[in-house]
Amino acid sequence: MAGTNKRVTLELGGKGANIVYDDAAVDQAVEGVVTGIFFNQGHVCCAGSRLLLQESVAEEFLPRLRERIAKLRLGDPLDKNTDIGAINSAAQLDRVRELTATADEENVERWSPACDLPERGYWFAPTVLTGVTQAHRVAREEIFGPVLSVLTFRTPEEAVAKANNTPYGLSAGVWTEKGSRMLWTAERLRAGVIWSNTFNKFDPTSPFGGYKESGYGREGGRHGLEAYLG
Repeated sequence: MAGTNKRVTLELGGKGANIVYDDAAVDQAVEGVVTGIFFNQGHVCCAGSRLLLQESVAEEFLPRLRERIAKLRLGDPLDKNTDIGAINSAAQLDRVRELTATADEENVERWSPACDLPERGYWFAPTVLTGVTQAHRVAREEIFGPVLSVLTFRTPEEAVAKANNTPYGLSAGVWTEKGSRMLWTAERLRAGVIWSNTFNKFDPTSPFGGYKESGYGREGGRHGLEAYLG
């Protein structure tokens, strides 16, 4: 902390990119994308809130993604069968609504499954936004809710450029059957944790943290001990 000898590590916000190449195992990638953004209602700093989808697979992938989301159960978070619970506060619900409303104003296509929202509590249906570009607020700002922004790309270079075009750098996921493409992409992503053909899987022996506005320092693993040592 400033003016003292105390050490600080900070794990802050994120706008994680989930990159799906056209050779990815589609069913596995769909599950990973759903888990990445809708786990804990999207109240996760390392949530995969941006889906970067290769154009050549988008026509196949998006309908299957919507089909899977339509099967999610929304309701009491204490019910073991619930997939998506309530937003954590009225203020946060207002922010989620505000940011998705900007997408409506900017002609982004918005989709949510047909679902009945409980009368009591702060609820927001799982939402997918397509036709998103880097210029849209939903591609730049952390929504911290069950909202997925979908961008497309043609080449690996474009995927990396779009993934890194954010003030955040906490997490990323890469979906491909080619090990060389996986390593090539991971080496160029500016994110503190990068998952290969999975998302939101943690190992306490591995360091976790971010770059840029996603914080500094690391937690977990040997790196996480350094802030506690003289």
